[in-house]
Amino acid sequence: MNLDAVGKALEIKLAGAVTTNQLPITASYADLDATFAVIAAAAVDLQTNNATAVVVAAGLATGARKITDLSVCNKDTVQAIVTVRINNGGTMRDLLTVPLEPGESLIYG
Repeated sequence: MNLDAVGKALEIKLAGAVTTNQLPITASYADLDATFAVIAAAAVDLQTNNATAVVVAAGLATGARKITDLSVCNKDTVQAIVTVRINNGGTMRDLLTVPLEPGESLIYG
């Protein structure tokens, strides 16, 4: 998955508030130049914020940011509805909406 413009971002959003625990989010990505050569790599360690979208990674002014892996684990005590989406300059593109039972994970990569 590539974020190929400065206005694009990968976001995670829950359908509502958690009962006890926010869900941990981890992701890794590589920054690519115009020739698609890797110029940097990084990892993020975040958590959800109830129904407020969390930016996992944002696009670059030049080149692209390639998401290599992503995981969301439900550490809450009840089911969580997780949406993974691309925010393209305010236009939301849902990639996946999935219910996660306590202890279940969503894994990409």
